[in-house]
Amino acid sequence: MPVNSVVMLIICIFAFIPLLLAEIARNRSLPTISDFFLQGRGLKIFPMYATVFATWMSAFAFMGAISYFYEQGPIYMTTIGWDALFAALFYGVGRRIWFYGKCRGYVTPADFFSDIYGSKALSLTVTGIAVVFTMIYIQVQMVGGLFLIQIATEGYISWQVSGLIFFAILVIYLWAGGLRAVALTDMFYGALIIITILGCGLFLMKTAGGMEKMFAAVVADDVSHVTLGGEEGSARIGLWLSLFVVVPVGAFMGPQMWIRNFSSGSVKNFDLLPLLLCLSSIICIGTLFAGSASILLNEGGKAGDTLIASLMLRYAPPLLCAFVFIGIAAAILSTANSQIHALAAIYTMDIHKKYINRKITERRLLSVAKWSVLLISIAAYILILVIPQSVFQLGVIALGGMMQLIVPVLGALFWPRSTSKGALAGLWGGILVFFLTAALTDIDTSGCALFGLVVNGMLFVIFSLLHRGGNAAGEKIQAYRISFYNHLK
Repeated sequence: MPVNSVVMLIICIFAFIPLLLAEIARNRSLPTISDFFLQGRGLKIFPMYATVFATWMSAFAFMGAISYFYEQGPIYMTTIGWDALFAALFYGVGRRIWFYGKCRGYVTPADFFSDIYGSKALSLTVTGIAVVFTMIYIQVQMVGGLFLIQIATEGYISWQVSGLIFFAILVIYLWAGGLRAVALTDMFYGALIIITILGCGLFLMKTAGGMEKMFAAVVADDVSHVTLGGEEGSARIGLWLSLFVVVPVGAFMGPQMWIRNFSSGSVKNFDLLPLLLCLSSIICIGTLFAGSASILLNEGGKAGDTLIASLMLRYAPPLLCAFVFIGIAAAILSTANSQIHALAAIYTMDIHKKYINRKITERRLLSVAKWSVLLISIAAYILILVIPQSVFQLGVIALGGMMQLIVPVLGALFWPRSTSKGALAGLWGGILVFFLTAALTDIDTSGCALFGLVVNGMLFVIFSLLHRGGNAAGEKIQAYRISFYNHLK
């Protein structure tokens, strides 16, 4: 059997399994909005961990990470710190969001802001931020994926067709089972991601001569390959610190993570989830090995987001190569499915139900939710064709924008002086500063995002303190905090 036929067969099997899981999810589903978007607020700890982990481990963390490691040195190993902060956010913030959502029926981030701050303008701003930056982040998953099958099949399937295949798979199982289908497929995707990242790293390390020989050769070539600062040394400290904040906070503020918080079946899930996420950092060893080996195996060659695919085609046997490709595809699909599902929730609940048909029945609303999955997927596919950014830089832009939401969220959870005017001023000011500094200066994108966050926080505090008169938001913040602490007792 020709090599590309073997690869295609494995890809077809990979594509079939999520569809089988979707049928299982469909048979268990209930015809309600709560079940479609939140699995009836009944996610148990293992499915919750699987879907959070698989969503967190995107193409940004697979294809982009290894190519960035190859080009910039081991700065990406600071991702272990990202994992720790990401996990801590679920314990410190996520369980509060879960409790508020459970008590007051939240489905989307805008529900949280609308209830506490009571501002239509703020709710629309939050909805806009979630839609724009989540659409950008979907491109992070698909930009590399467009060329994945084309490379794997040696051009037999074009990048246009490969993109359609990815989106078709997503639409079918999202339509069939909503979050229930996402959680089931994410268990499958998550296992593939762990095995392929570790397996790929170990194989390339062995191909480069083994651990001792590989690192000795890397150091002999240039010691900057094994120092966090890379060739720029301490000048990169700012990048380490900014990425430490931007990536985990931006990912946590994505609407897909809000939905996972709302969907938890118990507050106890938030006690174990952070530990499981931290333990998952072991897969960074695979990135370390693959990135270091690529310095030797791809010496003088082209880098870019398809680096890992090129190396596997060059050095790996067909079966192993195909297995790594489906692992990359799993990383792509496991995050894209959650984002499209979250965007469908935002359109259905925050736009259609509020502004198009307020009296719509739940059965019709469920139909709107499913059709929105299809329409959002079509829109995302079209956008892929016109966005040329690299996976890593595109990911930082998306996460940097979403990160701005953390300021009014923390205010709504912990500071009774918070106001909607402060939240609006902070969000608009922070995003404006983020984009202006990114466009007009040479500061790294993550640094621009962090600068925007600082401005966001300052404006939020200043405008909130300038508020005079009664503060209904502050009264709710205090009352909700007391209710949450009473629940924990």
